[in-house]
Amino acid sequence: MSTTSSPVSLRSWSVFSAVLALTVAVTTLSFWGALPLESGAFAILMGVVVLTGIPHGAVDHLVAAQLYDLDASWTDQAKFYGFYLALMALYGGLWLVAPVASLAVFLVMTMYHFGQADLAYLASPDRQHRLAYLSRGLFLIGLPIAAFPNVVAPIFDAIVGTSLSGWALLMHHQTAVVGGLIAQHGLVLVALWAGGVASTTALGRELLSVAVLSLLFYTVHPLVAFAVYFGFWHSLGHILELIRFFNQHDQPTSLVDFYRKAMLFTVLSFVLLGALYAAGDAFGTPMEMIALLFILISVMTLPHMIIVERLYQQRKGHPA
Repeated sequence: MSTTSSPVSLRSWSVFSAVLALTVAVTTLSFWGALPLESGAFAILMGVVVLTGIPHGAVDHLVAAQLYDLDASWTDQAKFYGFYLALMALYGGLWLVAPVASLAVFLVMTMYHFGQADLAYLASPDRQHRLAYLSRGLFLIGLPIAAFPNVVAPIFDAIVGTSLSGWALLMHHQTAVVGGLIAQHGLVLVALWAGGVASTTALGRELLSVAVLSLLFYTVHPLVAFAVYFGFWHSLGHILELIRFFNQHDQPTSLVDFYRKAMLFTVLSFVLLGALYAAGDAFGTPMEMIALLFILISVMTLPHMIIVERLYQQRKGHPA
């Protein structure tokens, strides 16, 4: 395998500063009331899903081929697609029979996945990295819920038929919950630095990220805030990591090349989303459409997360 000397990633200052500037700009525009957030939140979310969200997972079949030594034979292709589709079907079935449990699984799964994408580069020991990932994910998922419980509550109600209004801690001690979510992750980052896992530069960058994302999630409509994080912190960051992955496996890949690789399953996903949107527009409410989108994302995330886990484990030198 060949390696690249200076791979571009979200930690590259050029990319990091651009994403940071975009986040600050959205936060500022929202603060001054210059964004049509209430009416345009879902459209913004869908735009980001189309731009980077779907493409970042649309090359899982190519990544898996490298990670699991799969070739183009019918047998190996059946192994991958059978595994991928079976997991999606099982999780989709779980949503039908146990929506509350499915939502809990999705939230924990997303916490870990987002945290891993953000912090795996620190290469912390195994006994520490899962805690750090969950801490980061708890901050990312919990903060927009705690900051806008009245906005998020209808979404939860549409997904699983439960209301956040009964969560006394969340509804009556909002500031304390928000502060606790931010503080717990700040303490974890400092602990990683004190333990020699994170350099002083990495600590400063991550604390700056936490500060900027805290302002985003605390002041911007949660769907728009999620769109900014999911599209430009998570998905774009993962796309850049995959470009490096392909380059390291002797498959020279640029950003344009990546989108070419992702085109087939991106288009198929667009067709599926379009069909769901048309059905939701004809038979459902906007909240039901948002709920359907998040359920679809959750079903697609499970097999995607397993492949990403394998990718990072291989990078650390673990065989499993």
